[in-house]
Parts: sequence; C-alpha cells; structure tokens
Amino acid sequence: MNRVDYTLEAARLVMRILELPGLIGEVKRQMTALRAERRELERWMEAREAQAYLEAPGKTERERQARIKVALAQDPEWQKAERRLQQILVQLDKLQAELEVLEHERKAVYGALVARHAEALEAALAAGLFGAKPPAPRGGN
Repeated sequence: MNRVDYTLEAARLVMRILELPGLIGEVKRQMTALRAERRELERWMEAREAQAYLEAPGKTERERQARIKVALAQDPEWQKAERRLQQILVQLDKLQAELEVLEHERKAVYGALVARHAEALEAALAAGLFGAKPPAPRGGN
C-alpha cells in the first residue's frame, strides 16, 4: 500500500469513526421511543383486561378466564393493540440487531485506526524522525 492509499484509508476510517456515534445514538433513541410506546400499550392492555375480568360472568375462575379471552379477542381495540405490540417487538428486535452491528463496526474501525497509528509511529521511529534511532536488535538471549 503506497503512502497516498494509506493516508486515504486512514482518513476514511477517521470519518467513519466520527459518524458511528451519531448512527448509534439514533438507533438508541428509536429504541427508547418504542420501549416507551410498548410500556404505555401494555398498561392500557392490563387495564382493559382487568375491566374485562370485572365484567365477565362465570361461576368458576376457569370459566371467567375463558369468557375474558373471548371478549378481548372480539374487541377491535384489543386486536389493534395486540398487532401494534407485535410490531413494536419486531422493530425492537431489528433495532437491537442493527445496534449490535454498529457497535461491532465501531470497535473494528477503532482497532484498525489504532493499528494504523501504531504502524505509522513504528515507521517514524525506525526512520529516526523522533531524533534518535531505536537500538539495533541483538542476537539471542
């Protein structure tokens, strides 16, 4: 790799490492918003289920639970809430996977930058750019 390619590659890595925190932050903001929506939806569903429990006739607990399930399954608002909850869970899974990819990329780019920096420092030291050349390697111990 020639010097120009090396410099361009390093510049590309620096630009990417500067870009990644913004991308990661956006994914985390989306996840936070979806989690808040999920909690709100779950609270509504719990309240609706409790209301259905109070309204459900039945002699035994099992019979009441069966009537509650039927009543909720027929409620259009409940069905809509269940669908939205499933959508939120799927979106959260996708965002979690995206976050893991971005975090992995951030670590890989950082590692590549550190390696490039170390190579440049070693080359500068070997060329005597810091005022003194490193000692010559000695043979054996």
